[in-house]
Amino acid sequence: MIERFALPLSTACPSIKHVRLFNDQFNKSNDDNSDKDIEQAFPYPCAFIEFPSDNPQTSSGFGAKRLQVLIRIHIGFLSYKFEDLAMFDIALEVQQALENYITDGITPLTYKGQQMDSNHDNVYIYTFDFETQWSDESLFTKRNDIAAPSPLTLETNVDLDIDNIIIRTGDGVI
Repeated sequence: MIERFALPLSTACPSIKHVRLFNDQFNKSNDDNSDKDIEQAFPYPCAFIEFPSDNPQTSSGFGAKRLQVLIRIHIGFLSYKFEDLAMFDIALEVQQALENYITDGITPLTYKGQQMDSNHDNVYIYTFDFETQWSDESLFTKRNDIAAPSPLTLETNVDLDIDNIIIRTGDGVI
């Protein structure tokens, strides 16, 4: 499912250089303690996709389900300037690429909110929350197949008369 959301980030956001599943990369790669600095290097600006909560689901019957899905996008921006406002341009680019984005099996993404995390040296993290409904029909079982022909036969004893644009049944006499 991550591919569905990575595609617009990769194609519609030319500023984003790296897209991956979120695994707390910022805390694992920007830590002064070398024991915790275990994440592989990645280029900035980057985007990480997270599915942060249990998704409530409803059954549509016969194995099909609908899930309410929260998608959190973490945008990482590296800057050594005292104040760098380019982060906001990248954040806007990401928001515009994802808001109302739709693909197979999901409803249009709805923007829910954003927040900024500047708790890292020279790295700014902007987080967006989007919501969608996902239809999972992977376990859908069609159960209304007709295995045998109907035991009843349909007999028609009506003749159709077609005269110009008027269709009548019977012997044609009005």
